[in-house]
Amino acid sequence: MPTDDELSTEQQIFESALVVFAQHGRTGARMQQIADTAGINKSMLHYYFRTKADLYEAVFGHTMERFMASFDHQALHEAGSFAELLRRFIGGYVAFCQTHTHAMRLLVSENLRGGPLLGEHLQEMANAGTDTPPRLFRNAIERAIESGEIRPVDPDHTLLTIIASCIFPFVARPTVERMHAPAEADWTSFVEMRKEQIFDVVYRGLKHPDVSSSPSSA
Repeated sequence: MPTDDELSTEQQIFESALVVFAQHGRTGARMQQIADTAGINKSMLHYYFRTKADLYEAVFGHTMERFMASFDHQALHEAGSFAELLRRFIGGYVAFCQTHTHAMRLLVSENLRGGPLLGEHLQEMANAGTDTPPRLFRNAIERAIESGEIRPVDPDHTLLTIIASCIFPFVARPTVERMHAPAEADWTSFVEMRKEQIFDVVYRGLKHPDVSSSPSSA
């Protein structure tokens, strides 16, 4: 069983490696950089992870686990309507992006290199059942269509649209700040406003014409 010091050192390595991998990608990152960032010597780093590939896979897996754990699964399950679920899903996704900017950059970097490791984790999630946030939300879209709360749409395209809307400001922040001056002046306020804008645009676009409730009262 690892000691508390070993767990602390490993967590320090994870956090430092995440920063370096996010900045330089899997190929450009160097083990010496990671050791320096973690404040340990390279021999100590290799004691925990023999190769850069091993470390990258461990950090990426840890990041995916952290992402899934960031959602309040109970809140998603207990949402009384699709509108409420949509608001909670957007809130959870944006909150993770805002808090874990290096994690978002790591995911972008992994996608740019073809996403082989990302594909493995997504497949594992698909095989894990229905309790992952994306699967929960996709199933909720289908139920909302059946109940008539939202109009018929493609669930997968809808999910991709929502995810893209949530993540874009954080992976392209310089672009966003130049296109939208208030974002540069007060990023935190912009993020709060962004959550409401995503919800408003998506819900109004999905809501069935026969549903009279407004997003604010949903």
